[in-house]
Amino acid sequence: MLGLVLTAAAGVLVLLLVLVAAAMVAADPAVPTRYPGPLRRVMAIFPHADDETVTCGGALHRLARQGARVVLVLCTEGERGTPDGSLRPSLRAVRGAEAGAAARRLGLAEVVQWDLGDGGLRDRRAELRALLAGAIDRERPELLITYDRAGLYGHVDHIVCSEVVTALRDERFPALRLWHVALPRRILAVLRWSGQLAGGPELEHGRAAPTHKVFVGASAIAKLRARRAYRSQRRGLARGVARLVPAGLVVVVQLFEYFTEVPGTPWER
Repeated sequence: MLGLVLTAAAGVLVLLLVLVAAAMVAADPAVPTRYPGPLRRVMAIFPHADDETVTCGGALHRLARQGARVVLVLCTEGERGTPDGSLRPSLRAVRGAEAGAAARRLGLAEVVQWDLGDGGLRDRRAELRALLAGAIDRERPELLITYDRAGLYGHVDHIVCSEVVTALRDERFPALRLWHVALPRRILAVLRWSGQLAGGPELEHGRAAPTHKVFVGASAIAKLRARRAYRSQRRGLARGVARLVPAGLVVVVQLFEYFTEVPGTPWER
């Protein structure tokens, strides 16, 4: 019996070593690893429930564990979160509940959710700007996190959210630090190869090259648990080659999350 236990333990150790090695290979060594420093208040702003978990859930969890009040702002209720983007009103309540469950697993302090129309942010820029200005005024975060100007993979709501948040920071809150979530070159290459990135010169111009990566460590486990909370989105999260990637590999690849520090205030080392 003891022999079986030792054999199993040895197998687990070997697996962990392999996964850590895979994480190191997946990481982009050209991008420096940094930590944002002690923060009291952070606001993550995304169009749809699950955007925050997929892009930066590990960093949000790490920040929350270290004492920051992390608030998630969702601009829509995600009623088009279907595989083909068709409207399904019943998803509003489902995705709202999933966002709450994911937020608890990530240790977030609050979820603020508005109904600005999934897929329709382009037509509601002024309303989105006014709501965000009010939320930032109330919360007074030290760091904002959102998509880059390419919307990571070209979704129009992602692009509009980035444009509005970035313009608002520049014009009304210039002292706030702003991070755009980004992707390392190796992951970008895989996504392009698998057809999961929209193309075109305008999108590529807006794509953020990462200025730094954050080591999330054990927070990758919380991120995986938060992703599992989004049951309604599992088909969407598993598009293309992602269906072939085991959960363990997803965790280790995401031991680092990538960001672009948007100029405005200097990096605080």
